[in-house]
Amino acid sequence: MIRLSNGESVEFLTGSGALGFDGRGWWWEYPLRWLGLLDPHGFTIVVKTLTLRPRKGNLRWYAPWRCVRLIPGGTLNAVGLTNPGIEWWIRVCYPRMQRMRLQTIVSVYADSVGEAEQLARLLAPLRITAVELNASCPNVPHDSAVPHVVGIAQALQQAGHPLIVKVGYDQPYVEIAQALEGVAEAIHAINAVPWRLVFPDTPSPLAHLGGGAVSGAPIRRFVREAVAQLRRATRLPIIAGGGICTLHDIEELWALGARAFSIGVLFLRAPWLPNRLVRQWRQRTTVSSSVM
Repeated sequence: MIRLSNGESVEFLTGSGALGFDGRGWWWEYPLRWLGLLDPHGFTIVVKTLTLRPRKGNLRWYAPWRCVRLIPGGTLNAVGLTNPGIEWWIRVCYPRMQRMRLQTIVSVYADSVGEAEQLARLLAPLRITAVELNASCPNVPHDSAVPHVVGIAQALQQAGHPLIVKVGYDQPYVEIAQALEGVAEAIHAINAVPWRLVFPDTPSPLAHLGGGAVSGAPIRRFVREAVAQLRRATRLPIIAGGGICTLHDIEELWALGARAFSIGVLFLRAPWLPNRLVRQWRQRTTVSSSVM
């Protein structure tokens, strides 16, 4: 568990957008929520990444599979930050999440410090758990230079909320994390990994959209490598995400140094399982604490 400067704690997070923009899930998950098999209150909800202005990206709601594919053990996506913009979210989704009393982290992406400053002004009045900077979306061109990422993060700090930064395997993530000490309160490792790094000898099914990025079981080794390196190199608490499907996955990441966990693909492949997994982990840790 990670305790933030505002007194809130995070332990299990949804991957950004795993339960949509408002934590209720995507339309096909509604029946599971009504039946109690999927309970968003068991997680800190990380909303689908928002930008200052609406962004078209590659996702078309009438044909989502044009940029998302299931692959063995995971998914491939080239969504490209499709979203209706931060002001829409504040107007439509934020009040709903407040009524539902969901613990909320707002994931944002900014191309420049100026955009980040505008996002910070809009986020400042909100009652949220934290802001997460998506500094590593693999499906849009982005500047991964350490000074650029730190500048964006410092601008978002002006919102007055705890800041989490999500890094990617294809970035200098160790150097970024070290430079963010004193700015961010946690580092989130890792974002989806570009197809070319996971399957270098196989053409991507989404080659026409730049190749896309892989999530789920195929990137477990990348996540474990990143968590281990970050634990050795930085004092920032680590949120680990990528291929978490079993208690064993959580145990391995805990042993490597992660103290909070992000679940994403499991919501897509078996959305009734994440709550069960969280309950199992918490029951196990409760038993271990009582024995001690």
